[in-house]
Amino acid sequence: MPERPRYDLSSSLLRQLLGDHLDAGYAAAHRRRAGRPVPWLAQRVWFAVGALLLGSLLGVAATNAAARQPGAEETKRGLVAGVRAERADTEALARRAAALAKQLDEARTAALAGDGQGRAVLDQLTRLERATAAVPVTGPGLRVTVGDPPERRRTRSRENILDRDLQVLVNSLWASGAEAVAVGGHRLQPRAAVRQAGGMLVDNRPVTQPYVLEAIGNPEELETRFVGTDGHGRFTTFAQLYGTTFTVERVPELRLAGAPADEPRLAVAPAAPIAPPTTPGR
Repeated sequence: MPERPRYDLSSSLLRQLLGDHLDAGYAAAHRRRAGRPVPWLAQRVWFAVGALLLGSLLGVAATNAAARQPGAEETKRGLVAGVRAERADTEALARRAAALAKQLDEARTAALAGDGQGRAVLDQLTRLERATAAVPVTGPGLRVTVGDPPERRRTRSRENILDRDLQVLVNSLWASGAEAVAVGGHRLQPRAAVRQAGGMLVDNRPVTQPYVLEAIGNPEELETRFVGTDGHGRFTTFAQLYGTTFTVERVPELRLAGAPADEPRLAVAPAAPIAPPTTPGR
């Protein structure tokens, strides 16, 4: 009995897919439309309708934006007024805190200066306050001013000076022999940080450009050592390449306020000595 012929269905299907790009119904409809004239009037009508709808949408958007503009300006003015009021309250509270701190210092001095033991405690407190930048200081020193070019500050474009640049500059002043340093009027205490969080923050308080750094110490020695530091070299390069503001001047007298005091912590000695821990097996 002769063998029935076999058909390669897969190759036939592939040839049909490659050769017939359109379904038979789509191809027939395309042939029928090929001889018809182009409906230019309908195309123009649809184009006009689309343009009219687009213009209407743009007009409505512009009207809504104009209607919201007075409210936005009023909201902005209210926010600015609120910020100024809060800033004034903060400054008033800071002055009040400074006055109370002065009264406390005078009372403490009067209580401890009467005998030798009290004077020894007072001397120790004075040294600790100076080490933690808790008391104001006055003396000669350097004033360093840095900032982006004026045209960049006017347009409020992205800042060139970053927090790490100010950190290098502050460390360079300390390395040059500064006894006390302030940035933007804020005294740096041992745990203060210079960082960016939207704007520039010094010890979590905002500062704006141009940034003014003040360092107390012998002006001649400070400047001589400061010229050879990484901070001076970095900002000299910035000034040459980008037009960054960078000035260093000697000041005969600087007044730096004390840094805000941290929350006091009190350690109480135990009534009885604590035995050292023992290790099992020994």
